[in-house]
Amino acid sequence: MADDEDKGDGGTVKVTDNFLKTFSETAIKKFLDDVKVSLPVRELRAYADGSTPLLTGNNSGNFTAPGTLASTLKTYDDSVAKMLGTIVSQFETLTIDLQLADRWLNNALDESLDYAQFMKLAGRTLNPGK
Repeated sequence: MADDEDKGDGGTVKVTDNFLKTFSETAIKKFLDDVKVSLPVRELRAYADGSTPLLTGNNSGNFTAPGTLASTLKTYDDSVAKMLGTIVSQFETLTIDLQLADRWLNNALDESLDYAQFMKLAGRTLNPGK
């Protein structure tokens, strides 16, 4: 578990054995599972891909606004679904990075990973695509 020693004053934060691995396998995994399978997200994706119509039973011949509204909302839902996909990808990368950091920290008996080295390791999560 992370040590609560740091009070925001630039103190030292200690991470005990396997904390990063456990955190990535439990907290982040639970968050990602919730994002992937929650009912609101499933409904949003269904609207975005058109498998569930947003507005049904309208007479678009007499009233064209419902079709325009449905189309606009479908576009919006699609963009939100894509953003959620990006978030999931970044968190999956973070999970791998935390597990690697945990492995390296646990295997480094007399070597330590300083802040700069850890930030370099986490860089691909913090700056994806760079």
